[in-house]
Amino acid sequence: MSALPERVAIIANDPISGEGAAAYLRGTPRYAVMAPSEVPRADVLLVIVPEVREKTLADLARIRRTALVADVRVVLVADRIEKAELGRLGGFGLSALLYRGSATREKILDALAARAPSAEPEDARATRLADEFRTSEGEARYPRGFLDRHRHRLQSREVEILGLLADGFGTVEIADRMAYSERTIKNIISTLLVRFDLRNRSHAVAYALRTGII
Repeated sequence: MSALPERVAIIANDPISGEGAAAYLRGTPRYAVMAPSEVPRADVLLVIVPEVREKTLADLARIRRTALVADVRVVLVADRIEKAELGRLGGFGLSALLYRGSATREKILDALAARAPSAEPEDARATRLADEFRTSEGEARYPRGFLDRHRHRLQSREVEILGLLADGFGTVEIADRMAYSERTIKNIISTLLVRFDLRNRSHAVAYALRTGII
C-alpha cells in the first residue's frame, strides 16, 4: 500500500509565486497542495516572501498556532532576511531556509523532504540554516568570475578602506591610518557606494566580503 502524499500549504505574498510553487508540486505524487482554507491541516508550510521581517515571523507564529499537525514543518523561501530577524528564526519549526534567487524546483522538493535531526536544538538549527541562506545568497548574487570582472575597478586605497571598515574603524581612524583627510575618506566611500549601487557602509563591507575583495 502506497503512503499518503504529504499535505503542503503554500503561503505566498503574490499569486504568481504561489502558483509557480504549486505547479512544481502538482506533478509530484509525494505531495498534495492544500487549498487556502485547509492550511491548518498541512504537514508542511511552504512560505514564499520577498523579505523576512518582524511581521513575517508574527504571521508565521499565528499560522502555526492554528495548525492541526503538531510537528508541522516550515520551509521558508525569501529574497532577503532582515539582520534583526536572523537571530529570531528559532521556534518556528524551520526545516529548510532557501534564498529565492537560487531556489530551483529540485531544491524546493529537497527542502520539503528535509527533516531536522532530532538531536539538533531548534535555535542551533535556525543558526545553521541562516548561515546556509547567506552562503547561497552570496553565491547567487556574486557568482564565480564576478570578482575577476570587477577587481580592476578598485584602487588599492579603496580596497584598504573597505578592509578598515570591516575591522570596525571609523572615518577619523581611517584618515589617521592612511594619512588622508576625513573629507577624502568620506569622498572615497561615497564614490564606492555609488559605483557599486550599495546602500551604506555596512552594505559595502558585506559586498567586499562576499566577493572576496577583502
